[in-house]
Amino acid sequence: MIRLHIFPDALKGTPNPSQFCVKLEAVFRLAGVPYEICPEMNPATGPKGKLPFIEFEGERVGDSALILDYLKEKIGLDLDDGLTSSERALSHMIERLVEERLYWVIVHSRWIDNWMQTKAAIFGNTLFFPLSYFIPNAARKSIRRALVGHGLGRHTREEIYQFGARDLAALSVLLGDKPFFFGETPRLADVTVYSALVNIIGPDICSPLRDTALSHENLVGHTERMGEIFAARRPRTRLVLTRAA
Repeated sequence: MIRLHIFPDALKGTPNPSQFCVKLEAVFRLAGVPYEICPEMNPATGPKGKLPFIEFEGERVGDSALILDYLKEKIGLDLDDGLTSSERALSHMIERLVEERLYWVIVHSRWIDNWMQTKAAIFGNTLFFPLSYFIPNAARKSIRRALVGHGLGRHTREEIYQFGARDLAALSVLLGDKPFFFGETPRLADVTVYSALVNIIGPDICSPLRDTALSHENLVGHTERMGEIFAARRPRTRLVLTRAA
């Protein structure tokens, strides 16, 4: 069985505060793949120094995209099976838009604009002073450096949210009046978009990004449909408690 290492369920309104953790678990649920949840607080425990990662047949694999490539080869897991080459290309482009740009707008919204809520949700009361001061602030400084390194953090607040609004508008146009991006069946693009949207719309964290997402009725409907499927297909999993290194 696959051991899935993800952040704990610490943010009300979303299955996981990390959209990549939501994405991987949603893929497993839609595909009916059995797995064990292993909560982790320290991303450094993963082979790529980030979460999620999996353990399967004695191997440890990190990064959601590489994990899905690995599982496609190992067990034939492929939510896009049956799509044309053009549809697969569009799915890839949606994935890149969501994970390489929209993701960073979400990061800015949480770690810069709504820091106190993010700090309380992620770190809570698990740390004692002085660790309760140093660890969250060190994490925030690292995130801020990553935002600048990516390039998005070099822009004004208004510009950042404008980028996010354009991304959401593009997704809304692509979805149109379809239940899912490629018709009646949810695919990897749907999982990818859901994992981001549920982290924008779900938590009670006010931001221009959330307001924009809520203004697109079809994206809200898509999030609700995917959320119902996610909840309905919850498998029998065994929770494995692990100690962060």
